[in-house]
Amino acid sequence: MVILKPICSLFVLCCLSFSLLASEVKVTYWDELVPSMELIEDPFQKLDRNQMFDMATIARFKDAQTEDGFVASDEATQEIIEVTERLRKQDVDVEALFVAREQIMKQREALGSKPNNEVVGSKHRIPGYITPIEMDGTKVTKFFLVPSAGACIHTPPPPANQLVLIDYPQGIELVSLMTPVWVEGELTGHQSKENVNYSDGAANVQSVYAMKADGIEQYQP
Repeated sequence: MVILKPICSLFVLCCLSFSLLASEVKVTYWDELVPSMELIEDPFQKLDRNQMFDMATIARFKDAQTEDGFVASDEATQEIIEVTERLRKQDVDVEALFVAREQIMKQREALGSKPNNEVVGSKHRIPGYITPIEMDGTKVTKFFLVPSAGACIHTPPPPANQLVLIDYPQGIELVSLMTPVWVEGELTGHQSKENVNYSDGAANVQSVYAMKADGIEQYQP
């Protein structure tokens, strides 16, 4: 028994240490909610200011062509021909750049609309600001946690993976939309759409994350 006592003590200590480690909550920041993705090289970064201006001129013309009833004037058409030729002489492939532009836009949309599966299913402690959705008296019981103050009050809202839908039935007194908080709980991948009141109306805001908060407290660095 004398021999077993230190062994038992060591076993209990190990169990306690493991329990403490298992219950640790990871501090997670907003950039970690974006999924890892191999980004397409942006060929526009190689253009100088004049070339970027010419590409913007062509882009505006292309966008205008998609509008109903648009008829290009002879002057506008001639300008586009001249701009395109000027870029060609500088070895700028206009059509290839527009193909790349479309791919980059789709990739950026995907980056903002998908959850990072590496953070889903575990407990996290995330800093942010409250955008109320449901109230119980003066307490907020359901809200979007967002990375910057008033992020959902003005259009457009943040990308879907830069909002977390928080459910907190016991509620929290809202001091101000400008007051940062820590929210702690298990992060789940959950697509949702909630109606948020804007300064100029209301709109449905989408999120790909949800959390039933275990606790909320005022932010301290």
